[in-house]
Amino acid sequence: MNQWPVKILLVHPRAPFMQDEKLTIAADCAILVHKELAERFGKEPIIIGCPMLEDPKRVFEKLKMILEEGSAKSIDVYTMEVPCCHAIHMMVDRAAKEGMEIKKYIVRVS
Repeated sequence: MNQWPVKILLVHPRAPFMQDEKLTIAADCAILVHKELAERFGKEPIIIGCPMLEDPKRVFEKLKMILEEGSAKSIDVYTMEVPCCHAIHMMVDRAAKEGMEIKKYIVRVS
């Protein structure tokens, strides 16, 4: 693994691995069930979190800080198809800087 910590609340916004132009934000559970995403883990910047198991206000404030201070111009967001994960999409939308490209993916267990 090239990066640590990976949790949204633990990562430093100016960490070297956070200076890529692309950032992936994923729900804790999504990375466990999405094979391609799990394979990317450690090869490119991926941070994970869960608004149900962590304080949503703190997660949002940290995401806002990460997106304001980082170099990301493109963000991929991976979540499960459950209400608690939808909060991550809303947080990224609110925290993103103008002009950032945001792609959203819903991981379905089949």
